[in-house]
Amino acid sequence: MTVSASGSGETLKVVYELLAPFNKRGVDLGPGVRFSEDLNFDSLVVMEFVAAVEDRFDISVPLNLLPDIATIQQLADAVDRIVKSDKG
Repeated sequence: MTVSASGSGETLKVVYELLAPFNKRGVDLGPGVRFSEDLNFDSLVVMEFVAAVEDRFDISVPLNLLPDIATIQQLADAVDRIVKSDKG
C-alpha cells in the first residue's frame, strides 16, 4: 500500500478498523474493495458505516458525495479531503 501525501494510508488503516464489524462476508479488505458489490452493503448499512466514519474522524460526509464513493480508497480520499477542508 502506498501512503499518499494526503495521509490516506493512515486513513485507510482507520477505515479498515471501522469496517471490521460491518464485514459480515469476511472479505479481504483492500483499497479497491467495493462497498455494494464486494461487501454487499445495502443503503442502511452504508448509512450506519458513514455515521461511524463521521464519528471517528469528527467530520460530516455530504450525502451528495456518497454515489461517487464505490471503493474503500475512494472513501479514504474523500475523508482526507473533508478533513483538510475542515481544517481550512
